[in-house]
Amino acid sequence: MQTKEKKNLEDLTRIYTVLAFLVIGILIARLAWLQLVDTEIYASRADAQRNRLMTITATRGDIITSDEKVLVTDRPTYQLTVEYLAMRVDGEYDEALISRLVGIVKDPELTVEKVKEICDANKGYLYKPVVLKKNLDMATVSRIEANRNNLPGVNVEAVPERTYLYGTLASHVLGYIGEINQNELEQATLEAEEAGEETIYKMGDYIGKVGLENYYDEVLRGTDGYRQVEVNAAGRPVSDVSVVEPEAGNTLVLTIDADLQMALENALDSTIASLRSQSRSDKAGAGAGVLLNVKTGEVLAMASRPEDNVGQQNRAIQGRYIPGSTFKPVTAIAALESGVTTDTETIYNPGRYWIAPFIKTTAPIGYYNLYNGTAKSDNVYFQEMGRRAGIDNIAKYGKMLGLEGPTGIDLAYESTGERATQGLPTIEKRKMYQDMAAETSDLLYDRRLEVLKQEKAEALAGVTDEKERKKLERKYNSQIAVVESEKLINHKWSSEWHAADTFNVAIGQGRQNYTPLQLAVYVSAIANGGTVYQPYVVKEIRNNAGEVVQTAEPVVRQTADISEDTLNKVREAMCRVTANGGGAYGLFSSFPADIQVAAKTGTAQPGGKGYRVGNKEYYDGLFICFAPADDPEVAFACVMEYGYSGSGSAGRVAKAVLEEYFQLNKPVTAPQTQQTP
Repeated sequence: MQTKEKKNLEDLTRIYTVLAFLVIGILIARLAWLQLVDTEIYASRADAQRNRLMTITATRGDIITSDEKVLVTDRPTYQLTVEYLAMRVDGEYDEALISRLVGIVKDPELTVEKVKEICDANKGYLYKPVVLKKNLDMATVSRIEANRNNLPGVNVEAVPERTYLYGTLASHVLGYIGEINQNELEQATLEAEEAGEETIYKMGDYIGKVGLENYYDEVLRGTDGYRQVEVNAAGRPVSDVSVVEPEAGNTLVLTIDADLQMALENALDSTIASLRSQSRSDKAGAGAGVLLNVKTGEVLAMASRPEDNVGQQNRAIQGRYIPGSTFKPVTAIAALESGVTTDTETIYNPGRYWIAPFIKTTAPIGYYNLYNGTAKSDNVYFQEMGRRAGIDNIAKYGKMLGLEGPTGIDLAYESTGERATQGLPTIEKRKMYQDMAAETSDLLYDRRLEVLKQEKAEALAGVTDEKERKKLERKYNSQIAVVESEKLINHKWSSEWHAADTFNVAIGQGRQNYTPLQLAVYVSAIANGGTVYQPYVVKEIRNNAGEVVQTAEPVVRQTADISEDTLNKVREAMCRVTANGGGAYGLFSSFPADIQVAAKTGTAQPGGKGYRVGNKEYYDGLFICFAPADDPEVAFACVMEYGYSGSGSAGRVAKAVLEEYFQLNKPVTAPQTQQTP
């Protein structure tokens, strides 16, 4: 028995010995593998634990005016960051650490719960610094630095911050920046892939949202640098391993003149304030104006009001307005070029046009030709010119002068005017609009028919008497037949263009609307002889060394096929508007004789929501002009919502801007005479 037990014991000993050697062999083999084969992998992991790659944010490029005033720059600021993992212990937040940090920062808005909330929102980026607070003051920075040893994973970083040195000046043109969101990143990635490139954006980046900041984002943003730093066990940087310096973004030099921009914005504000004190324009509060160089297309000033809606709408390039009488020069050109009238032919105005819908005119009863008809803005004269020229010619010449489609300006989100009711009433637009109108009309009548048929079914459901049944059927069938007949009539009416539609367009009403920038481009083309320039805001780009790397050149979009004789006559007619007896004479009567202004006033009736309150009707005020009339340099267009009249609202803004441009509002210093002894 003992021999058998001894044998079993020896067998077990041998088995365990083999197993022990086998385990030891496996461990030795694994150790050898780690030491000889996976050395680089685990060394890299160790380095990753010891080293961190920290982004050095590039300074965004400046934006400066044509007269070298810096509107936008980056200034150095400090921000408080933490590492997500450093804020947690055993899967829970380190309450003691967070409380200690909150006590040191002393910001009532940065509570313990707020820190947790911010960290939770960034837990998907474990090794990316989480920004808790920006724009730290130096006292806070000093307190944090003094307590560094007690704040593992907490850092103060120096970062550039976008600063708008002139406050809201040109804010709608400049735009603003903000942190990129997921949709924007996905869109940028998709666009880069389509171009066969890698996106330059990542979560956490700040990008231009609107305006120049958006349109020129890749020019302005620069290239971020990196610091590879060695950290201690607490995750705090102890030394730099390597540094790749960031490259600052390029600078934009604008076509905009700072003084002209200030003059435009101040004039808009003061005019709006004045209008709001008057009962007929007490709803005024919004509008826009654009000043262009007629020989290049440079934007010398552009402003939109209200100023607190940056990011919502830049009315100068996005707001669409019925032009009112500022459109009448197009009608005049169409009539003259079509040969249906001469500049001296007179049309009698009896107080209203003699063809339905008998649109009235505010001009005195009497005879009008191109010149006094333009000066007095006589609706009868221009309706007759529109009837003779026809809607297709009106649209044709309006398109030649730049009133169809976007201008192509280098700003984000310009209105395209692609909807049927926007832009010029071209053949295509009219067809689109009439189809939409007919379809809408049909839908209204279809609903009425559906209701009648339902009423008929319900009325007949409980009727057993045949005589009564037939009586009800005749009643409802008659009503249905009437509605079906009305549907056909209204479908035909809605799907056709009528003479009244042409009359409305001829005087700047009806199915058309334009942005203030489009109006400025159009009046520039009249002023310069028919050249439609693509407007632009950036005239050159400089690198971070101050060297010019790109210069903008004027771009001609098209040249209007309009005779110089016709343009001369229309320009002369516009001069009559500011001459004695014209609608804008009072505005420019003090201007020197060598700076004559050619203009056209406009009072538009949008007729939409808000423009009729009880028996009170509001109007938009519009104004277009160029100067000097004999050798035009600049053109201006302005719209004032609820401004009531062109000369009394937008015209006042035009006067202030032209006074600044021609330095007419500056005191004249008499030359000193030398005294003889």
